[in-house]
Amino acid sequence: MDDTGNSSPICIADSPPQSQVKQTFTAASIELMLKRKDDKNEFTVMVNNLKKSSTAWSNFGFPARLDAGGIYQRIDGFTSCFQCKTTYTFQSDGTGSTKHLLRHICSKVQTSEGPLEKLFKLKKKAVVMLNSTDSTTMKDELTKWVCRSVRPFNIVSDAGLKDVLQTVLDLGKKYQDLNSTDLLVTPTTIGKNVHQLAERYRSLLQPLLTEQAENNCLCLCPDLWNDEYRKVNYLGLTAVFTNKNYELISIDLCCCEYQEIDKSGDSVLRAIRRQLDLYGLTPFMDKKKSYLLLIVVLIFSRP
Repeated sequence: MDDTGNSSPICIADSPPQSQVKQTFTAASIELMLKRKDDKNEFTVMVNNLKKSSTAWSNFGFPARLDAGGIYQRIDGFTSCFQCKTTYTFQSDGTGSTKHLLRHICSKVQTSEGPLEKLFKLKKKAVVMLNSTDSTTMKDELTKWVCRSVRPFNIVSDAGLKDVLQTVLDLGKKYQDLNSTDLLVTPTTIGKNVHQLAERYRSLLQPLLTEQAENNCLCLCPDLWNDEYRKVNYLGLTAVFTNKNYELISIDLCCCEYQEIDKSGDSVLRAIRRQLDLYGLTPFMDKKKSYLLLIVVLIFSRP
């Protein structure tokens, strides 16, 4: 069974009438027609209404062509992505495998997602099982890294590490013969990039937080704690709100050194205002409805 190719020609009848004209399609030609922009909308991707269990069909359908009667007729032998129109050959009798469809990475979805969408959205990935040899190799390399660098065992569960590894895998698909030294940067570069990346995300978050504040839907949760070993006080500030999809969103706005001379309500409020000013939120604190925030600050500022 060959269901992974994208160039096997399939001959279909061009209607009407079906007996007079024959046209040969390939996956490449169908993809080209689907991407073509015209007023006729001659080609489209139809939803698979057949009984289905694979999650691949949330992203894929069947290519179809508009006939003379104004009805879309399915082009058998192919399946296409709704978004990027990538087309693959597919067994039309219901026996085709969707494994290669699950591995599909939609380029249009990737390019249309902004930094905030990537930050909040949990992407569904196809489950890939490593064989025992590769699984052991990966396990050994992680163990050697943890022991050699004296890292905690739970670092392998860190979300940031998983994001970095996924980025490396994605780049590996793009570049041939990629070496680890080509990817890593110096500690100095990381230090400089912290400030640049922070400014970038602040600018992206500002309109989102402002919208929530204007609608009185933004909850700010401050926190104070101290490092007994270093004798340093810290201020943390978290924004919490519910988006239009009724999803609870929590964003850490800051984790900075608390530099006020004491922890009185006025001092804590002054420190918080400094951090909120980075997001353009201080005007909302000056409104009459900001008393609740002031009360929360006073509670957190008790010695």
